[in-house]
Amino acid sequence: MALLDDPPKLTIYENTYRTEPEEDAEFRAYKVSALLKGMLKDRLQGQSYDPVRGSQMSKQLADDIRERVKAMGFDRHKLVVHVTIGERKCQTYSCCSRCLWDTTTDGFASESFQNETLFCSAQVFALYFE
Repeated sequence: MALLDDPPKLTIYENTYRTEPEEDAEFRAYKVSALLKGMLKDRLQGQSYDPVRGSQMSKQLADDIRERVKAMGFDRHKLVVHVTIGERKCQTYSCCSRCLWDTTTDGFASESFQNETLFCSAQVFALYFE
């Protein structure tokens, strides 16, 4: 009979000592880029820019992108998803980023979308994590 004050047992996992992803779990930027392109088109086609909904829409889109990319099997990668939605009014938009990473195991994918009233830029950064 267990006492109520017994602490829960901790499960300790041993290190796998993998320094590179397995062949089928490597980050494939072209696959993620195709996913981004499809998701942006499906979600934003026919939408008009609304400053109140834009913030919530970008958060929801980033969460959905992260879940879909996770489902592609990049289990050992930490994912960073950045989505920007803005109003399109005769201006240009430039976005740049810098990362310090291992070019053999880490990667990124980026896509953009625009219609008559809005633009959207989405980036996914995948960092291999042991």
